[in-house]
Amino acid sequence: MKYPRYKIVLAIIDYVLILMAFSVALDLRGILFIHQESWWSDIQSTKFLFFFFYSFFIIIIFQTKSLYKIDIILNPTQQIVSVFNSFFFAIIGLAVLNYFVHTTWIMDSRLAVLYFAIMGFFSVAGYRILFYLPLFMYLGKKQILQKNILIVGTNLEAKNFAIQFSVNNIYGVKLIGFVDNHVPVKSRVFEQYEILGRFKDIPALVEKYQIQEIIVSVSNVSHAQLLHIIDICKKSSAAVRVTSTLFDIIHKKILPDAYFNIPLARLSNSEVSPGRLLIKRIFDVVFSTLVLICLGPCFLLIASIIKLTSKGPIFYQQVRVGKDGKEFNLYKFRSMVLDSDEDGERVQKAKEFIQNGKSDVIGFTKIVNVERITPIGRFLRKTSVDEMPQFFNVLKGDMSLVGPRPCLPYEYEFYDEWHKRRVSVLPGCTGLWQVSGRSEVGFDDMVVLDLYYIDNISPWFDLQLILKTIPVMVLGKGAK
Repeated sequence: MKYPRYKIVLAIIDYVLILMAFSVALDLRGILFIHQESWWSDIQSTKFLFFFFYSFFIIIIFQTKSLYKIDIILNPTQQIVSVFNSFFFAIIGLAVLNYFVHTTWIMDSRLAVLYFAIMGFFSVAGYRILFYLPLFMYLGKKQILQKNILIVGTNLEAKNFAIQFSVNNIYGVKLIGFVDNHVPVKSRVFEQYEILGRFKDIPALVEKYQIQEIIVSVSNVSHAQLLHIIDICKKSSAAVRVTSTLFDIIHKKILPDAYFNIPLARLSNSEVSPGRLLIKRIFDVVFSTLVLICLGPCFLLIASIIKLTSKGPIFYQQVRVGKDGKEFNLYKFRSMVLDSDEDGERVQKAKEFIQNGKSDVIGFTKIVNVERITPIGRFLRKTSVDEMPQFFNVLKGDMSLVGPRPCLPYEYEFYDEWHKRRVSVLPGCTGLWQVSGRSEVGFDDMVVLDLYYIDNISPWFDLQLILKTIPVMVLGKGAK
């Protein structure tokens, strides 16, 4: 997915300012960051490399705090709060690192930490509020950063966009017109804006009017119909954003960009590049190897407790559906008593849940007989520790660290065609569903979350989801 240039520029400037804040903080404490007469040796030093990469980590924190979303960029108050929160977590990270790595240059001085926090916060917040924001708004109002937009649909949100763009266009966009299958072509929707064509005409209209962005604002359709419309949009070169009640779970859980407080889920219109998939695979292997090495003693302890507290094997293998429908054996710590495989009732409940799609139909998504869960199993399932052996699945290549959760074969048989898009990528140990409440999310919403992830796969997104998974595991939110 291509990121807008204004986000890339802002992220680069933020990174430079953070690195400079580190330099000033250390210099003020007499720990020189860079010696002008020996800069080449300095940039090869451990000290420089650490802050080089830690500054990048802070940019990831900025991303998780929505500091690169257009509505936050245009809101001074929210920006200041988000920048403050980001530096707070950055300092906590430094404190944790300093506890494990005892070196004088990792902010061993409390004054150095204070200097960094002050310099970093005021330089980043000051630049964003006093320079970047006024410049962005000026260029937007003058339409120097003009972006041609096509709206798909004519519902209330679609018309509201047209009104807002006409009255207070602070985003620097130019609305070209609308597309709809149920309104005659050339019909006026609002003022001079009219219907330019049908859904099938979208790729041609994008080329004809040089459209840079498509806003899909369609709600009174099924999931399959909406995804079909989105697929047509993806065939064009324009960026695709969606606002629809069918995507409400994205708007609530992901907090995407917004125009005039109307959330817009950004979807990629291109296939994931082989380079990104290679980076993803390398990260999977390295991270899983490190976890298995570091947590080896914990694995042995858990295995001992399972063996001592209930009869049966330590590990549980279950057939799951992986990429492109290929089945594989998924590994877990056993958390239930023997002979607790699926029965007819469980299969029927799964069918009802999938076909109804809503979380309130039967009350939960994970259909589990709690009476069969062992005492230690309750803890393992609540914290998702029972799923830790899946790092072996990652090393084997059956799974990735991040992706849609693998389903059971009988569940796959009940899928609608649009549900089956979940298996177009490797399943994951964690994903958007896990960090969004797990059993609190209905089936259709779970699939929408998975499809959003598939459309936005990137190492950056994976790292954010892994970081968000940690508090979910600790708190056991939504687990059964």
